[in-house]
Amino acid sequence: MRYLSLLLIPIVCFGHVFAVQKKSVEVFLLSKPLTIDAVLDEPVYSQAKPAKDFVQLQPLNGKPSFQPSEVFLFYDQTAIYVGAHLYDSAPDSIFNFLTTRDDTGMSDYFGIYIDPYNQGQLAFGFFITPAGVQMDIKAVKSDGDNEDASWNAVWESKTRVASDGWIVEMRIPFSALRFSGKTGNAWGMNMFRNIRRYNSNNSWSMVDRNVSGFIHQEGEMTGLKDIKPPLRLSFSPYLATYAETKAGEKADFLYKAGMDMKYGINESFTLDMMLIPDFGQIQSDDKKLNLTPYELYYSEKRQFFTEGTELFQRGNIFYSRRIGAYPKFAGKADDALRDNEEIYYRPTETQLANATKISGRTSDGWGIGFLNAVSVDSYAKLRDTITGNRRRVNIQPLSNYNVLVVDKSLPHNSYFSLINTNMMMANNSFMANVTATDFQLRDKSLKYALKAKGAISTRGDSSRETGYYGQLSLEKNRGKLQFGLNEWLYSDKYNPNDLGYLQRNNIILSEGWIYYQKVEPFSIFREVNGNLWWDYYRVFNPSTVFNHEMGYNLNMLFKNNYSFYANGGIGTDKKDYFEPRVKGRFYFTPHYYWHNLNLNTDSRKSLSFYFHIGMNAQPHTNAYAILGDGSATLRIGQHAQLNYGVSFNNAYNNIGFTDKTDNDSTIVFAKRNVKVLENILSASYMLNNRSGLTLRVRHYWSGNANKNFYYLQRDGNLLSASDYQENEDQNYNAFTVDMIFRWIFAPGSELSLGWKSAALENQDKVITNYWNNLTRCWKSPANSLSVRVLYYLDYNNLRKTKE
Repeated sequence: MRYLSLLLIPIVCFGHVFAVQKKSVEVFLLSKPLTIDAVLDEPVYSQAKPAKDFVQLQPLNGKPSFQPSEVFLFYDQTAIYVGAHLYDSAPDSIFNFLTTRDDTGMSDYFGIYIDPYNQGQLAFGFFITPAGVQMDIKAVKSDGDNEDASWNAVWESKTRVASDGWIVEMRIPFSALRFSGKTGNAWGMNMFRNIRRYNSNNSWSMVDRNVSGFIHQEGEMTGLKDIKPPLRLSFSPYLATYAETKAGEKADFLYKAGMDMKYGINESFTLDMMLIPDFGQIQSDDKKLNLTPYELYYSEKRQFFTEGTELFQRGNIFYSRRIGAYPKFAGKADDALRDNEEIYYRPTETQLANATKISGRTSDGWGIGFLNAVSVDSYAKLRDTITGNRRRVNIQPLSNYNVLVVDKSLPHNSYFSLINTNMMMANNSFMANVTATDFQLRDKSLKYALKAKGAISTRGDSSRETGYYGQLSLEKNRGKLQFGLNEWLYSDKYNPNDLGYLQRNNIILSEGWIYYQKVEPFSIFREVNGNLWWDYYRVFNPSTVFNHEMGYNLNMLFKNNYSFYANGGIGTDKKDYFEPRVKGRFYFTPHYYWHNLNLNTDSRKSLSFYFHIGMNAQPHTNAYAILGDGSATLRIGQHAQLNYGVSFNNAYNNIGFTDKTDNDSTIVFAKRNVKVLENILSASYMLNNRSGLTLRVRHYWSGNANKNFYYLQRDGNLLSASDYQENEDQNYNAFTVDMIFRWIFAPGSELSLGWKSAALENQDKVITNYWNNLTRCWKSPANSLSVRVLYYLDYNNLRKTKE
């Protein structure tokens, strides 16, 4: 989604909190509710004083907006009302496209951020496009400002394009906000307007781009009196049915029902509960062939685990995809096989029974988050191929996941946090526990920052391992020239991966960097920034040098809205203790280098492109890779959009791990050619701002063709293994289709129809013909057709109906 991160191009320079008088506007009390119809004809519009005089964030920070805006603010005892006349001298040039909810696409937009406590710490954003597409965002003060676009609220809006611009009316119920009865009559507030054809972002209260974040640079809306916080209680029950088929098998029909509940415990904290969750229509993961020693990272797409979870990111020890993940002891099914038995079913994920989340922040800066989830027993199913007898093997018992975090906001954008994650299983002695701290201290001018993190992990069953990590950073991050020093240490026994994600431990990293930016337009540029960096790696155990890396990044945004990005670097000879997959063994890697070039054309155009080309090489081994990707985006009228992207990565004479003996005494490496080709087609057609169809089709192919085999020696070098006869070639295909039709038939309520298709194949003979690879996927896909209805029930609306 393109939200305020476009509105406020990422800023890393910091300044003082303004001591000047805040800009303010009075909110007018209504005697009766406004009709939300985007017609500003009620008498109160002539009585209220509008907020106006918007200024630019970019390209000319602080200068008057290219087009005037007038915004009227009202309230009653149930809601805040917003009426905005966004003048435009060329209304036929307004960028007005239909997109899915929470996605502005390339449309103009208008929005308001409301901070009831007026402390610059937490604000709720409500945004709208000329086509009436809603977006809601929660902004939280942290290191800069963290915008949570997964936060959803239920509110009313209407838009209309007129002869002199476009018009917005909103009704934002108080139940969508968090505030107490002690909240004063002045609330923090800012408003934003984007005018795409000028590539201009504007705000009502000026946001200085040389100051970190935007929440605390808000203005005020005054005049709110005798507002009482309503009871925040809502239910979202759902019903779903699935028809699932696999090649050669009969269709299975599944029926699901469950419910989400939200309850405002008080003005600060909200309880979210999810009973018998259903994630069947979530977009498929982009599976890949993984030849590295590191686990692949997949982003979280389940709304419950993305919404309101900013507190849980403290300390870098929580990765929500562990909840409901692949069964932890899936290999027990293989160990349990008897003669003539086969595994005919092994679940790819554990089933959640429920999940509960409490999160919020008090008016004096205390933040508390608690998350608990329970998954039921997971079983693999075994079958005797002769007798037909069947049995089950438990591959993960009932499991409990807990996360608890306490955070305190301190002056000058500083904070201190404690977080704990814990996983336990029924009738199993295995336990994993990680406790971390995370703090940031800034000086009064916000020019310098001291940051630190640290954690201790304990995991295992009867015998448990304990490890630790720490991080320390000192940075100057205000002004055109910035720099920093960072230090990370991960012990060889530190492991947060039962509820977290860490690619590798047993490493010490020292880093230095210097950064320069120029945000004012000059010559042909709108802005330019770049940095130089140097990394020094050591292995923790045994204590030895790993290697050095140094590189650069350069970003240029041009006045014609094209952008160019380049990066590159070099690495010294390396003792790689990770590639061999055996503790204490290492592979000696000669020095290497890499370069990448990226170009984006003007995304405001109906047809835009992205290009990337890169390369990396190890001169002494004749290993090199050519990689690249490109995409084209086509907007067709107001309703449709099409995007096609292709990427490739061809590595030649690549050397890496292939095999090892059970006792780890012999490690086999291979010289190989590895090719990757990925195609993704995305399309959307929106009927209106409440309903539309989205489609995503992806095919990924990777071929790993081994040329020569080697034995890894104790000194890290390789010895030819001409006697090694195993076939370790791989031909990997992943094909997915995700198609969803979604209709928001009432605020917060929706009907969705889904089709998902998936095929995975991995064989030991490389097929270089792309069409043959693609057609193989079509022969045996797994398909799922689904219908899901979710209905939103708000306690306050139900009470009004009864009255």
